[in-house]
Formats: sequence, structure tokens, C-alpha cells
Amino acid sequence: MSTLELTPYPDNSAEALLRVITLFIVSDGEVADGELEVLDDLGVFETLGVDHNRFAEVFDAYCDDLIAHAGTAHYVGLNDPSWIDAVLAPITEVSYRRLLARILLLVARADGHFADSELAVYRRILERWEIDLDSLAEAD
Repeated sequence: MSTLELTPYPDNSAEALLRVITLFIVSDGEVADGELEVLDDLGVFETLGVDHNRFAEVFDAYCDDLIAHAGTAHYVGLNDPSWIDAVLAPITEVSYRRLLARILLLVARADGHFADSELAVYRRILERWEIDLDSLAEAD
């Protein structure tokens, strides 16, 4: 595997947040329409000040980064902890971390089930960001 190189985005930027959402959406190996629809229903793009085109650009860049990371390997570890950590690193603001944790829970439910791979990624996110799941029900 090659070194971890990601398209550079400023810390806590809309693009860095969208990349975390993308990581989660593709973590089970498929993109369900409901997952994308819930982003619209929640007003995620408006909240972050971006449009669908910018999300598509971030999504494409993420996939390109993932392919480059895989290199000549025939396996891409969508749940590789070091990869997840690299994607999470630019999100340093606690309020953004909590916002993403809430959004991702709703995205996970959008396709009717919480896949094992999604659960693994979500657990890693909560662990890295030191978020207690129960605390997400509390107001910030």
C-alpha cells in the first residue's frame, strides 16, 4: 500500500466534512439512493454552504484518493483504521464532530440497515473523536 495521501482541504472546511460523509457512505461498498436523499432532507449541503456539484467533486476526489491508496493491491480496505483516521484528522472542531456523528447515524438508517462495515467505521469515529453515543441526544 502507498502512503496515506488525501486531496488537501483546510481543517474544518465544508469539503473536509463532506469527505467524512463520503467515507461513511461508501464504507459498505455501495451507495444507496436513500443515503443521498437523507442528506438533502437534513439540509446538509445548505448547512455547509455547498451544492450538489461540490459534493460530487469531493466524492470523486475521495474515490480517486482511495484508488491511489490501494495502489497495485487488489483489495481496498474501506474500513482501514489508518485510512479512517486520515479522513477524520482535519475535523478538529468538537461542534463539527458532533454534527457529523448525528448526520451519519441518520445516513446509516436511510437504507434500512446498519451494515457491519458502517458500524465499524462509526465506532472508529466515536472512538477517535471521543464521543459518547448517548451524548448525541443532548443539546450542544
